[in-house]
Amino acid sequence: MKSIYKSLSLMIVILVFISGCGNQSSKNDKLKIYATNYPYESFAEQIGGEHVEVDSIYPSGTDLHNYEPTQKEMLNVAKSDLFIYSSNELDPVSKKISSTIKNDDHKLEAISKLNESDLLEHHHEHGEEHEHDHGEEEVNAQDPHIWLDPIANKEAAKSIKDKLVKKDPDHKKDYEENYKTLIKEIDGIDQKLKNITNHPKRDTVFISHDSLGYLANRYHFKQTGVTGMNNEEPSQKEILEIIKNINQAKTPYILYEQNVSSKITDIIKKDTDSKPLKFHNLEVLTKDEEKENNISYQSLMEENIKTLDKALNK
Repeated sequence: MKSIYKSLSLMIVILVFISGCGNQSSKNDKLKIYATNYPYESFAEQIGGEHVEVDSIYPSGTDLHNYEPTQKEMLNVAKSDLFIYSSNELDPVSKKISSTIKNDDHKLEAISKLNESDLLEHHHEHGEEHEHDHGEEEVNAQDPHIWLDPIANKEAAKSIKDKLVKKDPDHKKDYEENYKTLIKEIDGIDQKLKNITNHPKRDTVFISHDSLGYLANRYHFKQTGVTGMNNEEPSQKEILEIIKNINQAKTPYILYEQNVSSKITDIIKKDTDSKPLKFHNLEVLTKDEEKENNISYQSLMEENIKTLDKALNK
């Protein structure tokens, strides 16, 4: 994390200059938008429709905990019409990028109105201290994975809609209609999650890293992550404790995420009887997913609901 901030600091002077020089709209006069996590990218695409061109700031398949933006990526964000991220509290890297964009009309904290009580802190779950040395590495104290929470995403969608209307009032009707459709579908996802967590057979989900905090808090189940929220490698003691807990719980499944790879998860697979299930943490798409035409926040969450239902109830 320290290296990220060093790289960002080197770019500040250049970005301040560029951000003051005006933005570059995408081809055909579409609004050029950059977003952080995939849900915000998907919401901007769905609400903006034919009037926007949207990309994530993250390369496909990236583990966000190890991401360091390049100079080119930083420049592209600074020259865009809009940069969307969660909030300054939850996303310190994006906060740093946002601070270089002096025109407030060109950036958006999608969930800035959430109360502090709605935010989850990073708590290490395994009861042991890490044996490796973080040195001066700066770790975000709050869980950033709020984009998995449908209720928080309703606020994000509204923020994006309102921002697009403000920037492009000529297409207000389109934005409003697309937004209403999106909200109905998010409400449907919320209801399905309530249904599968109403009377679960098991109360704990084991997953490759602690990304389920907001979903677990919203729908009243527990998570146990193999590698922790920041995808940090556990100690040998923690590995043995995790294997012991999984075997004692006799959980039939462990969830593995699309962009989290670890030798530790392979050990867990080998030393337990639990079967792997795919779960999409929605941070970024994989390279193969980027080629799919019909992929969306909704389609990925529908698959996640099936996975959670199996992990909790089957």
